[in-house]
Amino acid sequence: MCLGGGSRSAPPPKPDPVVEAEQEEKREEAVAEKKEIKQEALEKTVTRRKGGAGRRSLIKGSGGGMGFYNKYLS
Repeated sequence: MCLGGGSRSAPPPKPDPVVEAEQEEKREEAVAEKKEIKQEALEKTVTRRKGGAGRRSLIKGSGGGMGFYNKYLS
């Protein structure tokens, strides 16, 4: 009766420190680029929300509402 537990595989080799450093650098660059893209998107959103100069900006804009104009109060 053989249970098959006699042979063991060799442990995986240690990664090369140069390759590991390059991979870490690439990860850091990707994180920095992702942060920059998020910041640009946030600035674009803020600019879009601030942009509604005109007669109907308080009524139709995303920042205003019935608190500024209510036709039933007059």
